Amino acid sequence: MDTKFFPVILIAFGVGFLLYNLGIIHFTPWDILWPTLLIWLGASQLRRIIKRGNASDDSAGVALWLIVISVGFYLLLPTIGIPTPTLPRQVFWPLVLILIGVLKLLPGGRDMIKFDGDIHVKSSFIGEINRGPNWVLDDLQLRQGIGSVNLDLTQAMIPNREVTLDVSGYIGEATIYLPPGLPFRAECSLSLGEITVLDHNESGSHKYVQMQSPDYETATQRVNIRVHWKIGEVSVHQIR
Repeated sequence: MDTKFFPVILIAFGVGFLLYNLGIIHFTPWDILWPTLLIWLGASQLRRIIKRGNASDDSAGVALWLIVISVGFYLLLPTIGIPTPTLPRQVFWPLVLILIGVLKLLPGGRDMIKFDGDIHVKSSFIGEINRGPNWVLDDLQLRQGIGSVNLDLTQAMIPNREVTLDVSGYIGEATIYLPPGLPFRAECSLSLGEITVLDHNESGSHKYVQMQSPDYETATQRVNIRVHWKIGEVSVHQIR
């Protein structure tokens, strides 16, 4: 991790607020942060779809992320002084929600559940992904755009082997609850926010936490947890 990243961000925000307070610019760093995040999120997802080579099969997804990018630019350009066609907020945001809802109803626009070999894969653009407390645990890949992932393993039926939970997301939170005594390995990374694995806590930018139960390698029942998140909160708790 580049140790200069966080100080540079602080300096940039400080300079931005100083220029705003002196009347040199008419917008604060916060005014450009969220539109920029929307543009970055949409571009990242489009690049991911194109890299997988299934843009033609996921036309609803492509359209959805193009809308996200367009919304980002629509909010950003007037803020930095570039004229754009005006649309009342009372009309703009309802239209965005309606359009996203329509695209989600189209084939390929719904949350996708599929099997990749023996791995259960689920992806969602926005909302919640919840599992538990009573369910049969299996190898699982979860891909979340904006929202939360909640996995409760405390009463799950766990097979006598290593089970892999692979979770990734952009904005929101991921929370996993483990039953008492279950051996686990956790590898969690976060671009910006807070990670908590049992009693270990890290917060800030570009955080990484790795932890493993002492008896993990010899255990029959064990869970391999991988969580990679962009912005938000990641938590792994074990009931005691």
